[in-house]
Amino acid sequence: MFEQLVQNFTFNNIPLLTSAVITFAFGFWEYIYSFRLTFREGKSPFPIWMHTFYFAHDSTWAIIFAITAPKYNWNWFMVTASIALVVWTLFEVYNLYHAIFIERQEIWHAYYPQGIGKVNAFANVVMQIAGFYGVVNLLILYFGPGSFLQWTSLTNIVMAVGPGILWQRRGSRDGSSIGLSLVILFGTINTFIPASMFVLAMPQAFSHLWYYLTGIIISLIALRNFLILRSYPPKEQKPAAKKPIW
Repeated sequence: MFEQLVQNFTFNNIPLLTSAVITFAFGFWEYIYSFRLTFREGKSPFPIWMHTFYFAHDSTWAIIFAITAPKYNWNWFMVTASIALVVWTLFEVYNLYHAIFIERQEIWHAYYPQGIGKVNAFANVVMQIAGFYGVVNLLILYFGPGSFLQWTSLTNIVMAVGPGILWQRRGSRDGSSIGLSLVILFGTINTFIPASMFVLAMPQAFSHLWYYLTGIIISLIALRNFLILRSYPPKEQKPAAKKPIW
């Protein structure tokens, strides 16, 4: 599958490159929202298991591309993807640091009602990351070493579904954003359209009925998350504080 990625991701393939830029832009846009919300409101819009999963996924694929790129004459897509994944991994380092030192009481309150210390929070994070490393690398073994786009489509599904669970548990817009929910919704739709990066790059793997049916289902879930979040009262403007993130 690496061969097909190298063959199709060329500078002459304008439709695929355009779709790839849009797809990666959605991912970075989602994390810009995450940083702003975490920094300003002290709460991440994503549950802790998403951060540990993405850390394991992104760091694994960053290493795979870095190791594989020399075998393909340092193919520009592999090098660029590896760098982007390193950046996303560093994003998760920040998110996990914030989870342990700032958010830990909210995150683990159901399991530690008397409070949780930094050491136990760190141990929980390490345990989750170790488990996800096993899952990610085992499924790469099953799917094949070049299954990056298959994995990326799965991470987009996680982004569409996972945050809504946390938003419902909170029962408010705190730590989340109407704008973010719309970015996730449109990013999900972009994943499953016939002109998506996935279909254009590997039509034999993605251009199937079940892929499009799954896209409809997951997009409806992302839409439901948006509607649930919109049903909550707007955030209150606190005195001498910056305007809440919409």
